[in-house]
Amino acid sequence: MYLKLRKQMNQHIKTLVLLAIALTVSSIAQAQIVKGEVFAGSTLTQVDGDECYGFRKFGVHAGAGALVPVTKWMDIGLEVLYNQKGARKRDTLSSSSTFARTYKLNLDYVEVPLMVYFTDKDRYSLGIGVSYGRLVRLIEEENGIGTGIEYGDGNLSYKPGYSSSVDITRVGDVDGYRDGTAVLDIDKLGFDINELENSNSYKPHAANIIGDIRVRLWQGLHIEARYEYSLVRLRTRLFYRDQNHLTEPIIIHRQFNNCITLRLVYIFNERRVKDIKEEIK
Repeated sequence: MYLKLRKQMNQHIKTLVLLAIALTVSSIAQAQIVKGEVFAGSTLTQVDGDECYGFRKFGVHAGAGALVPVTKWMDIGLEVLYNQKGARKRDTLSSSSTFARTYKLNLDYVEVPLMVYFTDKDRYSLGIGVSYGRLVRLIEEENGIGTGIEYGDGNLSYKPGYSSSVDITRVGDVDGYRDGTAVLDIDKLGFDINELENSNSYKPHAANIIGDIRVRLWQGLHIEARYEYSLVRLRTRLFYRDQNHLTEPIIIHRQFNNCITLRLVYIFNERRVKDIKEEIK
């Protein structure tokens, strides 16, 4: 399963590279009309499904990109970003569990968003897009102690000596529950939940959907608010009544990145692009 996912992600990377080449060729064909961008800001994140509620984790968001004009009011953008995500909690994870007093999760990604921007009156822009992310740094701590988390498929597994016909990679989709929603009625899973081992990994590859609003502040300087959510799960996780995992699991969650970013954007060549457009007309 993991090898299949990795093969699919590699294919997505090749597709993005080809698209980047196509955008470059397109810009050259249009008298080299291209606008460069640099980004700097902060990301406020949480991981849905980790029992740590609230946007409590701050991270660095920085990178560069290029905008290729398609029409007078639409641009296509390709970005390369370093984006820090994760979760943080200072006290107990939930009211029903003493799983940990403190919790910290660092998920640092190199991301490649592909965006489409729609601009009104040369001042306001709305953007929508998708991104591919590669996890480059992973740290998880409970009570200040590292959990030994690894890169992997993020799936639950069976304890030695147990097996079932149930596809545990689908755990989290029971009885119409959507991804990221807790499986509360564990009796409907079709097997004894005590047969399962908790996952000890996060997926190294990620895909996200993005929406943002951009406003010009002065000349090439803009401010932008961005919302980003995972399209595929990061991990499936069991939660127990005690932090040593000695009692039975009480809940199952699929986990997803949930991010709000505020960033400054500086766009180069905007004046030059306008002049070239006028010449073409």
